[in-house]
Amino acid sequence: MLLQLKRTDGQDQTPGGYPLPLSGKPITNSPIIGQGGKEYPEYCHHKEEPLDDNEIRITCCGSGNPFVRRAQAATSWLIELGNGDKFVFDVGGGSVSNLWSLEISPAEIDKLFLTHLHLDHVGDFHVMYDALGWARNSPLHVWGPSGYTEEMGTAYFCDLMHKAALWHDQSKIGVIPSGGMRITPHEFDYSRFGPENPQLLVYDDNDVQIYAFPVVHVIYGTVGYRLEWNGLAVSLHADGTPNTFEAEQAKGVDVMMHEVFPDANTFSQIMGMPIQAARNVTGEHTTGNMLGKLLSIAQPRLGVGYHYMVNDQLIDPLFSLLSQTWEGPFVLAQDLMVINLTHEQIVTRMAETDPLHFNPPIPQDKMGDTEIGERSEAVIPEWIRQTVIKE
Repeated sequence: MLLQLKRTDGQDQTPGGYPLPLSGKPITNSPIIGQGGKEYPEYCHHKEEPLDDNEIRITCCGSGNPFVRRAQAATSWLIELGNGDKFVFDVGGGSVSNLWSLEISPAEIDKLFLTHLHLDHVGDFHVMYDALGWARNSPLHVWGPSGYTEEMGTAYFCDLMHKAALWHDQSKIGVIPSGGMRITPHEFDYSRFGPENPQLLVYDDNDVQIYAFPVVHVIYGTVGYRLEWNGLAVSLHADGTPNTFEAEQAKGVDVMMHEVFPDANTFSQIMGMPIQAARNVTGEHTTGNMLGKLLSIAQPRLGVGYHYMVNDQLIDPLFSLLSQTWEGPFVLAQDLMVINLTHEQIVTRMAETDPLHFNPPIPQDKMGDTEIGERSEAVIPEWIRQTVIKE
C-alpha cells in the first residue's frame, strides 16, 4: 500500500506556475539540477531504492512549525548516506509517523541531532524513543548544545525525558529487551564558539564530519549543523534571525536548508494576531527576501526553505519575495519531500509511503542488547491480580 495525501480538486499549479501543495510534485523551480547522473522514478520508495556508494538522500519528515497539521508535521529531517549511516536532525511533533512510514528499521535510527529545544523541534522525542524492544535495542544517542544554565542544556533535557519515561520503561522491563531504554547525550559546549572558533566538530566517524555553529534565535543555545561526507556537504540552520555569520558557515555546501517565514502582515492575518506581536515573532525568523540574501552569500547548488505555513495562497508570495534577492535553484519543503544528492546532480521529488506499515525486521548488525531482564518490582497488588481471567 503506497499512498500520499493528495488533492481532489484537480488543481496542480499556483497562478505563478509553481506546484501546489499535495499535488504530488515538489514545490520548486528546479526539480533536477545537473546532468549525467542516474534516473530516478517519479516517486521515491525508500525501501526499494538503495543508495549508491557516493549518494546522499535527504528526506523531510517535518516541514512545518508549532501548528502541527495532518499534512505538515513540525521540523524534522532524515539524512542517509551511501555508507549506510543515517542521521535525524530535530524531531518535531508529528514527524516520527512520517519517519517510520519510510519503512526503515528503528534500529537504524539511533543518532539524533537537536538544533534547539523549542517544542516544535523536539515534540516527538518520546515517540522516537519508544521504538525500543525488538525495534531498537540500543541507546538513543542525542547531540545538542549546552544552555545558558545547566538546566537549559541538551544533557539536562535528555535526563528529564528519560525520567519522564520511567513508568513506561519499568512496565516493559522483563517483558522485552531493555537495551533501548537508554538515552546517551552528547552535549557540546556552546560557550566555546567565538570569532576565532566559529564551528565545533561534534561528530567524526566513518568518514563523516558534522560541525555545529551558533545561530541567532531568541536566546542563547541554538545551533545549525554542517555535514560533510565524500566531498559533498549539507547545512541545516534551524530557526533564526538572518545574519552573515551563518551564511558564511554554509559556503561551499551543495544543499543549504534554512527556515523561511511569512512576513509580519501575512502572519498577523493568518494567526489573527496583533501586528506588533506578529512583528515580534517574525523578527526572530527569516522571511523570503532575507533568506535570499543568505543564499546569495552562501551560493549553494540548492536552497531549501522549511518551517513555512504551506498552503495554496502563500506559495507565490514566497517565491516573489525570494526572487528579489536570489535567482538560483530553490525548493519549499513539504512533508515527505526527497532530495537525492550526488556530485553530478540534485534531484528533488516526493516520496510515496505506506501509512499502515509494520516495522521491518532489525538488521543483524543492529540487533543490539536483546537480553530480557527481571521484571519491575512495581508489581500490581495480588488481590486484583487474582481476578485476572485465564484462558
